[in-house]
Amino acid sequence: MLPIIVASITVLISGAAVYTDVRWGKILNVLTLPAMLTGVLVNTTFRGGDGLLLSLGGLGLGFGLFIVSALFGRILGGGDIKLLMAVGALQGAYFLAWALFYTALVGAALAIVVGLYRGVLGQRLRFLVASVYLRLAHGVPMEMHEAKGGPRLPYAIAIALGSIVAICVLHLG
Repeated sequence: MLPIIVASITVLISGAAVYTDVRWGKILNVLTLPAMLTGVLVNTTFRGGDGLLLSLGGLGLGFGLFIVSALFGRILGGGDIKLLMAVGALQGAYFLAWALFYTALVGAALAIVVGLYRGVLGQRLRFLVASVYLRLAHGVPMEMHEAKGGPRLPYAIAIALGSIVAICVLHLG
């Protein structure tokens, strides 16, 4: 029963995050912070110390993503990180690791679809190939800043779909 409750909360939070990310371009703290607290409280209440450790592990993995993202140049936005931390607090680090895997696959597919739809995929691929060639052949540092400014992809969509796939695989499969 508890996995169904936690999975339902995860889907609800992720769905609300998709709405705010698509509508306003951000995932609101008023959504993610209570979700983190809910994950810790629900898991601790029903699983005791093991539940607390489960939630803290998920929060820790999500926070680790923040550190990695900060070190490598804001790979994910703050709202995305907090949404992942909320999913981790609800489901634990093991689940979050799988959700991240599926999120990356969904995110890549969505990026290709958006790039094709907006007509910028070929331009971005040519830029990437030229950057890699210049780096390998001439030692010129790769310039990734030019790739910015393309079509925006609300990443909450990928996070939500990746989390749903993880729920299906880990809880229902």
